[in-house]
Amino acid sequence: MLKFLQSHIRQITIFLIAGVFTLQFSSKIQEVVRGESTCVCAYDGYGYYMYLTQLFQYRNLNFQQQELQEVQNKYCNGTVVYQLRLQENGNNLDIYHMGQAYLELPAYAIGHGFAKMLGYPKDGFSKPYHITYLLNALFFILLGLVFLSKILRLFFSEQLSALLLILVYFGTNFWVTAIHSYHLQHIYLFALIGLLFYALLKCREFPDKKKYLITAALTLGLISAIRPTHVLLGLLPVFLLRGVYTTNVRYWKSILLFPLAGLLFNLPQILYWKILGGSWLIPNMHVENVVITDPHLFDFLFSYKKGWLLYTPVFLLLIPGFVQLYKKQKSLFWGVFSTVGMCTWIFASWECWWYAASFSSRAMVDLYPLLAVPLGLALVYLGRNKIMAGGTVVFLLLTTSLSLFQSKQFTLGLLHPDRMTKEQYWYIFGKLYIPDYQSNRLEIDRGNLNWPEEFRNTKPDFAFVEEQVFSDRKNIRIAGSTSLSIEKQSFFPTLKTDETLLDIQVVYQNNDSLHPGSIHFEAFSEHGTYSWNSWVLNSLKKEGTTDTLHVRFNLPVIHHKGDQLQTYVVNPGSKEIEIRSLKIKALSLIRK
Repeated sequence: MLKFLQSHIRQITIFLIAGVFTLQFSSKIQEVVRGESTCVCAYDGYGYYMYLTQLFQYRNLNFQQQELQEVQNKYCNGTVVYQLRLQENGNNLDIYHMGQAYLELPAYAIGHGFAKMLGYPKDGFSKPYHITYLLNALFFILLGLVFLSKILRLFFSEQLSALLLILVYFGTNFWVTAIHSYHLQHIYLFALIGLLFYALLKCREFPDKKKYLITAALTLGLISAIRPTHVLLGLLPVFLLRGVYTTNVRYWKSILLFPLAGLLFNLPQILYWKILGGSWLIPNMHVENVVITDPHLFDFLFSYKKGWLLYTPVFLLLIPGFVQLYKKQKSLFWGVFSTVGMCTWIFASWECWWYAASFSSRAMVDLYPLLAVPLGLALVYLGRNKIMAGGTVVFLLLTTSLSLFQSKQFTLGLLHPDRMTKEQYWYIFGKLYIPDYQSNRLEIDRGNLNWPEEFRNTKPDFAFVEEQVFSDRKNIRIAGSTSLSIEKQSFFPTLKTDETLLDIQVVYQNNDSLHPGSIHFEAFSEHGTYSWNSWVLNSLKKEGTTDTLHVRFNLPVIHHKGDQLQTYVVNPGSKEIEIRSLKIKALSLIRK
């Protein structure tokens, strides 16, 4: 019996992991059947999925905001549809790429067939679609498990492969990402990158078998259609196939297959942009940008808000792991290390570097099939003698236990998906229940204008700094049918933090009650505007007298140190608007 377990431990581990995820998704399906869960997907997930709902319902991709919002109102508690951008030609374009819809298409078609047969609404959100959507997500989780297992077995023993599977699935943020964010790209990309890496490794082993090369090229092409920045994975074949073929001509012919496959899978996206958007290439329609010259690398890796290595510390073992990989297989090292390094740099360069709601950095989950190999090499190296092996076992037990515990905290809501701070981290550390729980240790809720009062009435005590950041009593006249910039105010070093509430008082005279002007406050960087607040300058009194506008708003998370707040007035009417006074006060929360 013991020999059987030892020789089949990897298969048993695969079966157990698959069973755990199957039970979790079975529970989700039961909730759908009972009518307790109705929202197939929302937020970013809807951005990928709406290609299918639109195509099957209307036989086109000409999205209408109102139609999409009605679906979210019916099934997803009115979640706002933000995934469209209006183009100059009047068409709405989906800001997300359609690659994930390719992977969701078979399940959608099956759900569509059952909806027809069983009389359910054919809108992409009724029960048959919801169930097949969940089964599709589970399928890709299991597919990723299979290919990761195959990769590990090429390098390690059955026992170590089994351990690494447990570490990846339960000792990292994969569990939370798969269970709570299955509508996003990461479980799909995890599986596809696993397939890509496995196919490339088999190419190295069997260079004359074209099926592995074709599989790798097609897989990378599909990956690039899902997440265009993952074109960086093209570094893998460049390094891994070097020296595999007998001639340079054959090597470059093989490499050429990868961009051709990328073009193949991205051609529908390009045609969509051209036909409905009027341009062959629309690289980014998001509010945020990738700014490679100013990455938030330290925050991305170590911050309490969402630091990958803080919340997934098992990957600290990558340091000795990559050293061992370099010593053993240099071409493999350069392929994996350069790919992971470049991808991490790009992930950290995204202005929304915390990637909204997630546990740890969900963007890194995509790369775990690559990282599992140096992680395993680290364990082999550290297991050479009893002292290091003992320390490594303790480290693995602690980091895996911490990951499981914090995953539970995430599920309970103690570990917040996007507002974590140092104070909150240690407040909840080691706890699943806190009597008289207080949420004031989290980052401020930027949708709540009353947070200063709430913070002042709770513990711990925080410092508040109130300062006048702008005051101008000069009369500023804005002629009819024009706009005028009043002020551009740098955030730093004037403010010490972006956890700041701005209090605005505008004294103005608007002589056109039928066409009132508006005042705008926008946060912007040299790369673009990313926060908008505006108010109408109504004429509430008789003509010739002044009115006062008193408003407040919270600063957004500031993207770069040089960012500014721009204030301007738009006057659509024919009569002049006069700004008599503009005062801006800032109330900042200073964490001790």
